[in-house]
Amino acid sequence: MAKPTLLYVYDALCGWCYGFSPVIRQLHDRYGDQIDFTVLSGGMITGNRIGPLRQMRTYIQGAYKTVEERTGIRFGDGYLNGLLLDDDYISDSTKPGAAMTLFKAILPERAIQFAADLQRAHHFDGMDLNVDANYGPLVEPYGIDPEEFVAHIGDEAIRQQTEQEFGLVASYGINGFPSVIVGNGDQLYLVARGYLPYEALEANVLRAINS
Repeated sequence: MAKPTLLYVYDALCGWCYGFSPVIRQLHDRYGDQIDFTVLSGGMITGNRIGPLRQMRTYIQGAYKTVEERTGIRFGDGYLNGLLLDDDYISDSTKPGAAMTLFKAILPERAIQFAADLQRAHHFDGMDLNVDANYGPLVEPYGIDPEEFVAHIGDEAIRQQTEQEFGLVASYGINGFPSVIVGNGDQLYLVARGYLPYEALEANVLRAINS
């Protein structure tokens, strides 16, 4: 009998996804041998949504506190007093989406952890995820050659796969992140739309699996 599947739909630039990262990692640690986990990049900031982060600065400076209070995650000084204050930084989900596509082609079983790494690099360290070279140090701990990874992150095939993934997420009707979908047999169940604490997520996942 085939394992149930779980689709974790996230975006590396999504603050609520950052807050959700310990929750989805805990679920993966507990059920990774019973459920096939897949990470999908949602493309939250693409097309005409791409633009300077400064346009969202005032909103984020208030909203991040809500994320911290509800999830227990902490945003770092490198983000709050670095990237967030950089008038030239452009928010664009395309490159981190491509990085996840390439990573999954190499080491799909570690994608949940890599998603968390991308989110921490952005929201805590203030890393600019538009810069190809910044991904080298993020993949090296996984035993991936950093120079090779950086060399291929801009490949046309990777770009096309990433665009297809953004389209797949849109076809599911997902327009909020994080979201979690469980596939059981021929049925799909939306078990999380937005942040959920671990106990609520686990209950929803088990309900979908046992239905």
